[in-house]
Amino acid sequence: MTPITIVQGQLDAYNNQDLELFLSFFSDAIEVYSFPNKLIYTGIHKMRDYYKNAWELNPKQKAIVNERMFLDKTVIDKELVVGRANGIELNVIAMYTIENNTISKVFFIRE
Repeated sequence: MTPITIVQGQLDAYNNQDLELFLSFFSDAIEVYSFPNKLIYTGIHKMRDYYKNAWELNPKQKAIVNERMFLDKTVIDKELVVGRANGIELNVIAMYTIENNTISKVFFIRE
């Protein structure tokens, strides 16, 4: 798989709220950051808990990619997150680092 197909695969699984498929695109040692370097959590188990809770609270939540760019093993998406329970839409930039055919790091910039 290419970095683009990996990132698109996780996005499709995210939008379908298919937790197991979603997690399959990430390294067991995934690191998730708030840009530039504030660590939010590490590890697939923490990611599982985070998204399980988020989707229980926001069962209609989806991410729409407005722009995508890539260079080598980095993919950057500009996304609009919609369908949240509170009705607020969020603009988000997500930067994915791909290593060994999985996403090893994600950096988020949120408004």
